[in-house]
Parts: sequence; C-alpha cells; structure tokens
Amino acid sequence: MSTPPPLHFDVASVHPESVFYAPDGRLVQFKVHSANWDPALPENSLDALAACLKAPVARAEIDLVPLADRDFLLYHDSVLDRGSTGSGRVADLTSNAARALRLRAYRHDDEPDELPPPTEHPLSQLSDVVALMVATPAPTVLQLDMKDARPWPWARIEELLRMVEPIRSRVIFGCNADWNLRRVLQVDSTAPIGFDPLYYLDWAPDDAQIGRLPGARGAYGYLDTHPLARERHGSTADYLRDRLGGLLRLVPNPRDLYIRLRTAERMVADDLGLDTLKDMIHDLGASFDLWTLDAGTPNWEARFQLAIALGADVVTTNTPRALFASLRS
Repeated sequence: MSTPPPLHFDVASVHPESVFYAPDGRLVQFKVHSANWDPALPENSLDALAACLKAPVARAEIDLVPLADRDFLLYHDSVLDRGSTGSGRVADLTSNAARALRLRAYRHDDEPDELPPPTEHPLSQLSDVVALMVATPAPTVLQLDMKDARPWPWARIEELLRMVEPIRSRVIFGCNADWNLRRVLQVDSTAPIGFDPLYYLDWAPDDAQIGRLPGARGAYGYLDTHPLARERHGSTADYLRDRLGGLLRLVPNPRDLYIRLRTAERMVADDLGLDTLKDMIHDLGASFDLWTLDAGTPNWEARFQLAIALGADVVTTNTPRALFASLRS
C-alpha cells in the first residue's frame, strides 16, 4: 500500500480556495497555471505572480525561457510574436532588449484571428521573480517550468541555480526535458525536481496533429516510439505498466510527477486501474500533479471529479477559483 507524500506547506497559511479536501479526506492543491489567479492580469506577468503571493495560493507555476546573454524570460513560447510586442526567438533576445517589450492580451492556448493588443505589463525576468519573492514572504510553492527543450548549457544551469538560491526553499524545477533536469541535479543533487514524461508517452485523439514529441502513434494507440509500442504483445494495461515503470524513474527522486489529464483519462479507459497511476507515483515519494483542467471547457465538471477519483495531489488549472466554487454545488 503506497502512502501519499508529505505536505509541503501549512494548510492554514494558504488561501482557502487554493486547496480542498477530497471525499477520502485527502488534501488536494490547485496549482495556478502561468500565475493565472487574477484573470484581469496577463499570464506570466510579474503582477500576476504578485497576486498569487498576496493571496497566497498553495502552488503557482510560471514559464522560463533562457535569454541570449543572461537571465530567463517569463514566457510560455519560444517565439515572441503572438504574446508580446517583440518578434523572433526568445533565445536571440538580450536581457536589456527584453526590458522594452510588453505583454499582449493573449493566452498561450488561444488562437486569435488578429494580433491581440499590447498591455502595460512588461515582460519580466527571473531576477524580477526572485526580488518579488524575497520581498513577499509567502508559503506558495512556485514551479519554474523550464520551457526550452534544447539542452541548456552547463553555465546556464549554474546561473539558474545561483539566481534562485535566495528563494530555493520555495521553488521546484519542472519540465518535460529530463536531460535538463538531470543537469540540474548534477550541479545540485538536492534541487527539488518535477518531471513530466510527455515527450515519451502521451495520448491524443486520432484526428489530432502529432508532429511534436513523441511524434508517432504506437500499436496501443498512444503517442510512443519505444520498441514496446511497435506491435501489440499483450494487454494495453500491461504495456502501460511497463512503460510508466521506466519513465517515472528517468529523473532521480522527483518531488512532483506531472501527467496530462487527457492521457490519464485514456489510461483509465484502457483498464490501467483507477489507483494504479497514483500508487506508482506515490511509491516514488512524489506528488501526483494532473494538468490542465479549466472550468468552462467541455465536460469539465465530470473531468474534475475523475481527477479527484484518480488520487491527484495537485490539479493544475487556469481557473482555480471556479473549480473550487464547483465543489460547493
């Protein structure tokens, strides 16, 4: 019997709408995706993060992309064109040049017909985040989502760890690129790590575009290029247990493991077992983080109930307060 990982904060110290108790008595935390606690503020803006810390929420997440010379930009995508007043690759932008740019009124999962208007909010950098968190004591656990999948140079890994040292007890380094997480651990073996095996095993509907990693659909219907996925050798549930058993161990001693909600839903439909995924993650001593579920999306109420039944410790969302409100009804 697996046991849930310990809590990382004092429940009484966080905003009551950022946590809730499941029917089995388990405490579940909302992780505020891209710091979207106040919907009036642009995602990944310093003001949005300040609202999370002021609340304070139990967990928040922001996205980091390395700039050309130093520091890391709070930005979801690798190109600037749609979400900011800049253009081109973030990797070609210097820290000083980034200071002149402004965020647009844009959510990264939107597909606007026209370029959204600019806001008054500047594009911020990790140094700004550190200064804000030092000046704002809060129990919020902040995930720094390392967005760039390219191998980060060792000097940039060292820079990242050096920069966050003043807030180290309040952050977790998370991403899909296990190679970059292992580099973080090689520089600092005690760094708190969160891992998502998305690049190796995922699921999408048959009509979905699958050009990104993993890049191909295997024999069991999942996006997977591993030899076990080339042809069927047994039940789908056995295949999933074999694959997850290895993938969840790609990063040593993870603090969090992130699983896309739609992929977890598919696994349940394929008879993996309602508790299997939760137990595999808890056996590694990690928290189980399901992402991303937003109020107002198709079937969100039923999906929210399934996320709770799956044993999630964390639910990543852009609409935490609306999800919390739904629990009352």
